[in-house]
Amino acid sequence: MARLLSDQSPTWLRQLVSYALLGCVAAGVDILVYEGLTDALGVDPLVSNVVSASVGITISFFLNRRFTFKVKDRPGRRYLTFFAIGLTGMCVQELLIWVALTFFAATHLIAKLVAVMTAGLMQFILNKTISFRELPEKG
Repeated sequence: MARLLSDQSPTWLRQLVSYALLGCVAAGVDILVYEGLTDALGVDPLVSNVVSASVGITISFFLNRRFTFKVKDRPGRRYLTFFAIGLTGMCVQELLIWVALTFFAATHLIAKLVAVMTAGLMQFILNKTISFRELPEKG
């Protein structure tokens, strides 16, 4: 990331780029799990999405906690908040996948890719402002 942006770049921009790059890793795992469940095992795409998105959310939390937002305090609280936002994103994905498959005759992979990108941007904004915001010191 250091080569993509200078230290003079705004923090939010560096975080967005880092979040996007690490999100690609988590989304790649998500999509591999999704495809494996859907294609190899014949699991319904909406059920596969719940499983694969849960795996992707968890991977994304640990990567972003360490590399994007660099926080170490209150990991349990932050994970629960991050996961709740991730579940919200998963619900957005479910809706978008259903719409794409039902009304646009998209392939399930195209539907998933569009859903991941849309939900990912929403989740960055929410995670930056909620999950990884600076918390007051415990008193």
